[in-house]
Amino acid sequence: MNVDLPKVQNLRRRKLVRNLTLILLPLLILLGVFGYFASPLSKVGLVSVQGVRTVPDQQVINATKLSDDDLMLSVILHKKAIAQRVQDSLPEIKQASLTFTGLNHIVIKTSEYETIGYVYQKHTYHKILITGKVLKNGTQTPVDTYPVFSGFTAKELPQMISLLQQFPKAIQRDISEIDASRGDANPYQISMNMNDGYRVIADSRTIANKIKYYPAIVSQVKKKGVIDLEVGAFWRAYSSAEKSSND
Repeated sequence: MNVDLPKVQNLRRRKLVRNLTLILLPLLILLGVFGYFASPLSKVGLVSVQGVRTVPDQQVINATKLSDDDLMLSVILHKKAIAQRVQDSLPEIKQASLTFTGLNHIVIKTSEYETIGYVYQKHTYHKILITGKVLKNGTQTPVDTYPVFSGFTAKELPQMISLLQQFPKAIQRDISEIDASRGDANPYQISMNMNDGYRVIADSRTIANKIKYYPAIVSQVKKKGVIDLEVGAFWRAYSSAEKSSND
């Protein structure tokens, strides 16, 4: 019986290589996995924020409660819960989501609710969102591009916010203060100080329809004063007391 020794040796070699592969490959994979989890790349590295305009980036990052000890695998598996945590912690955030770049870079993508103004309560300015929610944390220096509401009850404030949104955008941007003045025995009377130096007196029940006359009236007068839209629509000069309060 003739045996082809080279052929037998070749078969044995192949079998040995196969057996070694079956043994070493899992070991190499395990070593790679252990090496990855032991390295800094397995944990949270850089965290960045996109989309915020008024909320500080660090405030969004803090809301995630992530730390550099957290494993990236855990973050990936729980990314929706972490994003929801941001939305629950920060009322200004309309939507949040987590994306990943590289091995351990997390990007928090956000969108914000629009700010409609501020309300002055207990010597502090509190931001009002377009949803009508008033934020608990206040500031001593509001952003001057938004109107400040004062004197309104908790029930009246959402109604005034809804009313303001019916105004033309250009007029909305021109309002610096809206006050529940309630003068002349009218509980619905409001007073609006404008950035261009005029003051508007109106009735909250009719102002949405009458505010459109404001630009035309202003264009016809040469002196700063009061635009009275409460009954009819006319201009009058500031009284001495009103002039002093404006100054």
